[in-house]
Amino acid sequence: MPTVIARVAMLAALSACVCPVAALAGQYKTLNTETLNPGQELRVTSSPKNTGQAMEIEVYEWQTTPALSGTYRCNIRANNTGRQLILRHFGVNGQLLSTCTATNGATCSTLAIALFGNLKFLCMVSTQNNSPVLGVIPSYQMSVSRH
Repeated sequence: MPTVIARVAMLAALSACVCPVAALAGQYKTLNTETLNPGQELRVTSSPKNTGQAMEIEVYEWQTTPALSGTYRCNIRANNTGRQLILRHFGVNGQLLSTCTATNGATCSTLAIALFGNLKFLCMVSTQNNSPVLGVIPSYQMSVSRH
């Protein structure tokens, strides 16, 4: 039978093994788009950070309107990062549906795609290697729009 000291040591070792490690890079954000009507969009502004020589990838999860299908797209509405931003739209199975690129000071939109209702999709914003965002407070504005 293990001694009290052995039990404490086993518990300490076990608890050290199951502690999660904090995620450090990038941002994962959930957007409340379930109530978007055709012709509406939800806009958000972000001030991205760099890790090494690139912007930390930012991922936006959003849900289509429950029980209704619709046509949606991801958009960069403003780019003040000093760099080209790459916007990708992913389906529920992780498949890349569409992509666009917004140069600094410009905008872009992915293709408008018909999507089933009550499902979650992703938009991902990034730069590329050797392209960290520039400026004191770099920012961009992205949106999910329903058509």
